Parts: sequence; structure tokens; C-alpha cells
Amino acid sequence: MSQEYLDPEILSDFFIEAKEHLETIEPNLLQLEKNPENLGLLNEIFRPMHSLKGASGFLGLHKINGLAHKAENILDELRQGAMAVNSVIMDVILSATDALRQIVENLENTGLEGDVDTATIIARIESILAGEFSAPAAEALPDATDPADAPADPDEPAISEDLAEPEELDLMPESAPTADDVPLNIRWQNVHLEPSPGFDSTPYILTTVGEGHLTDFLEESRDLVGSLNEGLLELEKNPDGGGELVNDIFRYFHNIKGNSGIIGYRELNALTHEAETLLNRVRKGEMRTSRAVIDLLLAVVDLIEELLGRIEVEGMKATPKDITVMAAVLQATTEAGELAVPEQYRAMLAPDSVAAAPVWEAPAPDAESDSDPVVEPVVESGVEPAPASAASDDEQAVAPATTTSANGFDAEDVDIFEQTVLHQVKSLEMALDMLRQDASQRDIIDGLYRSLTTLQNSSGYMGLAEIKGYSERTAGMVDQARKADMDFDLMLDILSQEIAILTDMVIKALAEMKGVSPESLVQSAASGSEPAPAPAPEPKSAPEPEPEPKPEPKPAPKPEPKPEPKPEPKPEPKSESKPAPKPAATAAPAPAPVAARPAAAPPTAAQAAFEAGQPQQKGATTIRVDHEKLDHLMNLIGELIINRNRYSMIARALAEGLEDVNDVAQQLTETTYAMARISDDLQDTIMKVRMVPVHTVFSRFPRLVRDLSRKSGKQVELITEGEETELDKSVGEEIGDPLVHLIRNSLDHGLESEDERIAAGKNPKGHVWLRAYHKGNSVAIEVEDDGRGIDAEKMRAVGVKKGLCTAEEAKLLDDRQAVDLIFAPGFSSAEKITDVSGRGVGMDVVKTNIKNLKGSIQINTEVGRGTRFTLTLPLTLAIIDALMVQVGDGTYAIPLDAVSETTKIEVERLSEVNHRKALTLRGEVLGIIELSELMGLPGNPENREILPVVIIHDNDRRLGIVVDKLLERQEIVIKPLGQYLNTFEINGISGATIMGDGSVVLILDPHEVYRLATATTKQSGHD
Repeated sequence: MSQEYLDPEILSDFFIEAKEHLETIEPNLLQLEKNPENLGLLNEIFRPMHSLKGASGFLGLHKINGLAHKAENILDELRQGAMAVNSVIMDVILSATDALRQIVENLENTGLEGDVDTATIIARIESILAGEFSAPAAEALPDATDPADAPADPDEPAISEDLAEPEELDLMPESAPTADDVPLNIRWQNVHLEPSPGFDSTPYILTTVGEGHLTDFLEESRDLVGSLNEGLLELEKNPDGGGELVNDIFRYFHNIKGNSGIIGYRELNALTHEAETLLNRVRKGEMRTSRAVIDLLLAVVDLIEELLGRIEVEGMKATPKDITVMAAVLQATTEAGELAVPEQYRAMLAPDSVAAAPVWEAPAPDAESDSDPVVEPVVESGVEPAPASAASDDEQAVAPATTTSANGFDAEDVDIFEQTVLHQVKSLEMALDMLRQDASQRDIIDGLYRSLTTLQNSSGYMGLAEIKGYSERTAGMVDQARKADMDFDLMLDILSQEIAILTDMVIKALAEMKGVSPESLVQSAASGSEPAPAPAPEPKSAPEPEPEPKPEPKPAPKPEPKPEPKPEPKPEPKSESKPAPKPAATAAPAPAPVAARPAAAPPTAAQAAFEAGQPQQKGATTIRVDHEKLDHLMNLIGELIINRNRYSMIARALAEGLEDVNDVAQQLTETTYAMARISDDLQDTIMKVRMVPVHTVFSRFPRLVRDLSRKSGKQVELITEGEETELDKSVGEEIGDPLVHLIRNSLDHGLESEDERIAAGKNPKGHVWLRAYHKGNSVAIEVEDDGRGIDAEKMRAVGVKKGLCTAEEAKLLDDRQAVDLIFAPGFSSAEKITDVSGRGVGMDVVKTNIKNLKGSIQINTEVGRGTRFTLTLPLTLAIIDALMVQVGDGTYAIPLDAVSETTKIEVERLSEVNHRKALTLRGEVLGIIELSELMGLPGNPENREILPVVIIHDNDRRLGIVVDKLLERQEIVIKPLGQYLNTFEINGISGATIMGDGSVVLILDPHEVYRLATATTKQSGHD
């Protein structure tokens, strides 16, 4: 895992301390092997290993943290006398020390933890903790454990073949008592997570630096959500060969967790922490990725996406959502090693399993159990709470007294907090001293800001709201000053006062946490020694998160290994240790609010907005650009400036009359040509900058098809082609929702059920193709299925039934026109309404959205073979090539992409077919219509014998338009008609452009023109 996001100064300090700890551990281990009875040596080994574990967990170095945690477990067993020192134990601890040293060196040299095998060492430690001393150290893997070697415990369950650890099966006695009896089947798409009765949904302010920072967070998080969907679908196809893929998925969750912690989004932070913890077990081979686990993680991704949608960028607020249920399921699943649901949520999430399961009483709200959905937020600084205890009720009653500090805080958290804040206080003092010497040192100012932000985040984690607020205000003052390039000489006095007050607050809070006086804490910090607490030094050895610190050897070994399946720290279910928990950390509600699962989930907000024709939520507002393109843009700007200066010189020469007019004209012509070349190059480069691969749009659909396939019970395979095809970013943002609807229709209406496909001699698995390719100056996107096709006769019948046309009009429709009825508002051929489709809305909105993009949609279908929707879209919405034509006194622009050819025909060649003028051109019969008639303009009064005609095409249909005059081809800039004009029915017009003389020219919409021509012909026929 890359550590580039960490503060280099903090990471450097960690390397120094880690090496010191390891150098202390190794010689003491060798001495211990010679003197096994020397408990003083054991304490000297345990303390640095504990410190290494805490520091690595604080920095998110999970590989080091997991191995150090296991080594600390076995050292604690030795300290308590539960085990005796022998060569096997010494060998495994020395191996752990060697591996830790190698990982630290890799981090320092390359920034990566490297491919150091810690899983084997951890497995050896676990087997030793389970009592298998006689097993060969290198071979004692959890899944190879012989039950005969297990501890003689009548309650110990048998070891299964699925990588379950010997102590792992004891973790879920209360949270999932029926998991072994009844297989869980959760349809997450139909689950509606109701908030618990005490949940507070009041929006709260995020602790972000600014609106730009929040926007960056949202864009990066949405990218990560897309990557999570892709990665999880890929993992579902190959669950046993995850490897690097699992690491990638883990990293995506980890990044969202860290980023959400920085901005103070509590719910998102806590949810991703639980998902990350589950993935950590998968990474280490302690847990398999079954389909049920993949379903759970995909449901988590959906919830993450919903949480992202609850952020208000302008107000920098977040509207909370109760994630208690999902977090509890993640915790239970992590501990059980397979999908597990706490009993109080089983009726809500898996109602099918409740009927067959024995009746269990819901735990009391204040009862402590592993299934309690108490989720502590993981805070901005990345500090994660220590692992929760899995001990018995009696042991849990004792544990808080021995694992918390004098004031109810977790002792390990206090140790890490003390190290962090004292380091930052010292950094602040050094930064002020250096700024007094030279206040212009930008890197020192940035370091000052970072230290204040770290204080803010760390105090927020510990629930010290006053210190957090003071740090935040001071950090904001520094940030504003550095952004305004203010002279820091003017701020040093006030900063010194603020930091002195902040230091006093920190020392006072630390002293209260540790139960010592502020004076002794300051003295110990100055001398580098540990302050002596008021009681005996017993709490010094108690910060470790192990649930059994009691000296009795017998009870310790059994509960001790229970948290081992989760070396990734998880939040402890304690209320007083974190004064500011997230709202979801409330007592578990009784099963009362459980409701029956709905038959069909309502459409999502985005889907409902799309079907209602409302504007969609804006996507990312930034584009990643290759720096070479920016360099080329800069060069072009340089040429533009040179050319501008040349125009100034020509203007001055003309004004002063110093040069001959012909010479000036020649220079002006040359400069104009140069300007044309530069502007063309500039336009081309800008268009390339705006281009993004269509993969960014396609990436959301594998997940959609997978979910719809599971919901409908049909086997469906999605095949994507041409994902590297590029299109304008604005087009890509708008095309997503229409494609969603087309794919949903293909799965629900297009593809038959398995029985129907087998009866028709087809492959039981249906196929949907999603392809993109360039088509001239446009991009074509196709959605094709190999389903039942669209029956034109059925479309006519539905059209008559819905009142879209009369029976007589339906008979006159050809098959293509009948199929196009699907785009009529309110049209639906679905025999029943499902939560996938059939509501009678959508296809008309699809067509409207495509039209707004200046594109077109075409249907090709064959009954029994399948249907293909082809969307043709412009490469860009900004600049197009157009053919200029004149009608009467007005000029119009026709997009050149829609122009097949231009010609001039004799009037005598025109004939009339079905009350419509037609022309036979090279063996093809073309309909001909006057543009003036179509647009309601005065006709040409001249008795013309030769007619200028523009032949346009709408997909594969062609139409001849008679104009008064053919003008030149031009590149035009498309301008929207504006909000006011859009309120009127302006048919046939898609926008406008401004000419060089300032006049406004309307742009024709070829698809709408063809529709109007067809409607006009029908009307004249009826008349």
C-alpha cells in the first residue's frame, strides 16, 4: 500500500522509532531464550512491540499492525504465565521481528510495504495460541489443524475446511445463532433501511477546508465507487483468484474511509471502516468471498453512493443516514467469516430464514453483545479504535476497568493521542521560531497549518470539542493568511498567543485523561520520560486491547485469541471512551420496527428524476488532462499573443500612413491566415482536452446488468465493445441515464425467461451488447439484445388501445413507424408493472434527452432475433460544421452531419405520391418538401424552374428540402435558445448561432424536420 498521503515528517519519525523498537526487541529475545524465567525481559520486549503496533495502526500501516498485534498476543500470554518460553515460540517471534524490519525498510526505501509474507507467521502464532505446540512451526496453518490437537474443550466446535480458525466459531454465539441452520438469502435491492427511533437526522457541518476541497472529495469518491463496482463484479467471477484485486478493493474502501474522516463525514467513515475490516480478513486468506459476501459489499457501495448524494457542497453540510443495520451486518460477517445477520435485524433483512429459525429474544438495549450495532466513527486523523473484546459477560464487566484510563478513555488511544499532540505542539513551537527568523518560508507555513489540522483531527477523535474548535479556528486563520500571501511577520504575535493557549488546553486535557497533574506531564514531556500516574504503575501494561489482562493463566488463553480474525482494529462498543460518537451509535432497537419486505422497490431518486424529465445531478466538474496537451495549449496562446501584437502594428501603420496600403493589405491577409491556423489548432486541442473515453459511461452498467439479472432470475451476460471511443465530456454526462433505461428495457422486455429461450432453441443465457464507435463526425452507441424482438403488429394494437392513433391510422403505419410508437409519452407494452420497468414512462424521455444532445435514436428489430437501439450523438455540443441556406429573407444552418448531398432539380421532374411531392433520384424515391412551408414562412413568389434541394438523412431515412438559395459551409458555435424561448413550441429548431456580422441564425434539427414533414403529409392527406 502506498504511503504517499502521509505527512513525510510523521512517517520519518515512525521509521526512526520503529527501528529503535526492533533493535530493543531482538537482543532481549535472545537473552530471554537463555533466561526463560526473567519476566523483566518479557516486559522490555512487550512494551516496544505494543508501541510499534499502536503507531502502525495510527498511520494505517495494516501489514505491520496485524503482525505486531499477533506478536503482542503471544508475548502477553508469556507475561501472564499462560505459556512457557520455548524454542518454537522464540523462533516465531524472531521471524515476526525479521518480517517487521523488512517491511519498515521497504516502506522507507520505496514507500510500499512490499511483498513480505506475514500470513504464514501469523498462522504459526495462531496455532501456538491454540495450543498446538507440537505442530511444525512452518506447517501449522489454520485450515490444516487436526481436531485432535485442539484444546480439550467440550464446547469447542469442529474445524471446518473453509479456513475457519479454531477460535473463530465462538465469535457469533449471540449475533447469528441461526446462521448454521438456515442459509441467508438477502435481496438487498428490496431492503429499505428504516432509521432507528432515536436517530438524529439533523444536517451537520463538515470539517472541510473549503468548497473546492469538498468538490474534489466528491469527484474522487465517485471514481472510487465506480472502481469498487468493477472490482467486486470481477471478484465475483473469480472469488478464489482475487489476490491483487482484493488488495485494490481494500485500498478503494480505505481511501474513501480516510478522505471521509478528513472532512468529518461520520456515517461514511464508519461504514467504510467496517467494510475495510471485512476486506482485510479476505486479503489475509481468513475469509472467503462468497456470493452472499459480494452482495453485501455491493449493497455497501450503493449505500456509500447514497451517502455521497447527501452532501450539500454549497453549505458544506451532510444529512445523516442511519447506517446502524449495515454496519452491524458487516461486523457480524467479519467475525463469523461468512454472511451473518444479528438476530434483531434478521426479520428485516432475511425474512425467509426467520420462519424456520428458532425464536430468540432480542437483546436488551443496554446488553453487551458482539452483535450490538454500535459503530464508532473513525476520525479524520486516521486513528482507529482498538479491537473489541469477545470475552464472556463476566469478563466484559471487568475489561473496561482494566483497559481504560483514569477518565474512561481507552488507554491505547490516550497513548497514541499523547504521542501525536505532543509531537505537533513541539512542531508548532519550532515553526514559530523559524518564522521569527524568516517569515517568508512557505514550507514552514504549510507545516504550521498541517500541525494545527492534525491537532484538530486528533482532538475531534478523542471527543475534545473545545480543543478541536480552537485548532480549527487557528488553522483557518493560517490558511486564509497563506492563501492571501499575507506577510506572516504581522501574524507572529497573535499566532504565538493562540498556540500558547492551545498548548495549555492540550496539556490540561492530557493530564485529565492520564490522571496526573499538568506540571508533571510538562516535566515528563521535557525530559522524555513517562509521567508516573497517581495509582500504581499497573495501568501501564494494560493499554493493549486484549480482553483478558487478569493474571490467572487458565481463563486467559481461551478468550485471548478471539479477536484474532480481525487484526484490523475495529471500534469498541464503549460509550464513555468517545464523548462524541456518531448518531448511529445508539442502542440496538428491538425488532419492533421490522416491516415486511416490499414486493417491488420504488424507483431511485435519480431514476425518478430522469423519468420525470427533470435535470440530473451534475457529475464531476473537472477533467484530468495530459500535461502535454496543456503545454501545446500554452504554445498556441503564445502564438496568439504574437499575432495580436502584429495586428496592433498593422493598425498603427494604417493610422500613421507610413506604409503603402497594398503592403498593409498584404500583411493583414497573412496575419489573418495565421490567425485562422492558430484558431483551428486551438479549437482542435480544446476539443481533445474535453474528450473522455466512453468507458467512464459504460463502467456503471456491468453492475446494473448483474443486479437486474439477479432480480429477474434471468441469466444475462453484458458484452461491451469500443470502450476506448472518445466523446465530449458533456455528452458523456448526459447519456448515462438514457442508456440505463434502454438496458433495463432490454433485460425486462427484450430478453425472454430461460424456459422461453430453451423452448425457442436459444442459449438459456441472454446477451446484451453495449458498443460504441465513431461514425463520421459523430459517435454511435448501440444497445442490442438477442431477445424476442419488437412485434410491429402488437405496437399498432397498443397504440390504438392507448389512444395514440386510430385504427385507420394504425393500418397506414409501416413497420418502422409502428415500432417508433414506443417513443410516444405513456406508451408501455408491459403486461405487468415491475420495479424494473412497465410504468409507461421512460422511452419518451430517452428520446427527449437524445434530442437535447442534438442526437438521434433508431430502432432495428426482428421478431424472435432481438432488438438494436442505435444512438447517434455529436462529438461535441459546442462547435459543428453546418451548411448555410437561405429561405426568403432569413438564413438557416443545417448540421453537415445530417446532409447527404445538395443538388438542383427541375420542377418538371417532381411527381406526387400519397399527396406528397416526390422525386426519383438515382433509382430512389425521395419525399420533397418546401422548407418555407414546413417553417410557416412566406413561399417564394418567383416561378422557378430549377429548385435548390438539400437532401438530409435521419438515420437511414432521407428527405429532400427545397430552399431558395444554397450558401457556404461554415463552422458555427451552437448557442441554446434560452429559457424564455424554450417555453414556446418552436418545432424544427435546435439552437442558434451568431455570425461574423452579429446576426443570429437558427439551426435546424434534421430529426424534427423529418417528423414535421411526415406529419404535414399525413394532415394534407386527410384534408
